[in-house]
Amino acid sequence: MASVVIKRGDIYRVNLEPTLGSEQQGRARPCVVLSITPFNKQFKTVGVVPLSSSARVHEPVTVSVPSAGEGAVALCYQLRTIDKARLLKPLGELAAADMAAIEVAVKQVYGLN
Repeated sequence: MASVVIKRGDIYRVNLEPTLGSEQQGRARPCVVLSITPFNKQFKTVGVVPLSSSARVHEPVTVSVPSAGEGAVALCYQLRTIDKARLLKPLGELAAADMAAIEVAVKQVYGLN
């Protein structure tokens, strides 16, 4: 993964295990990269937002991200910083409008407005 440029908005299949309690689980869960590309180039970790196809939209906690697939929802309350070794496979890239929706929601959930 060291030679691959991991960009903000990229979607990867990610191994989130092991988890504790109410953390989002999944050995092969899709996640979108939230951390900025220069950070991703410099450090061995990336910030991600898990995606789900079974969660319902409850803005700002969860938001619809149709460019990730039909019924895809970003779990904006489940941010994770992960080692790049957890990134299993690139799956695509979010549309700019979907990334903007995640940014707005994360700001609201974490009181960054």
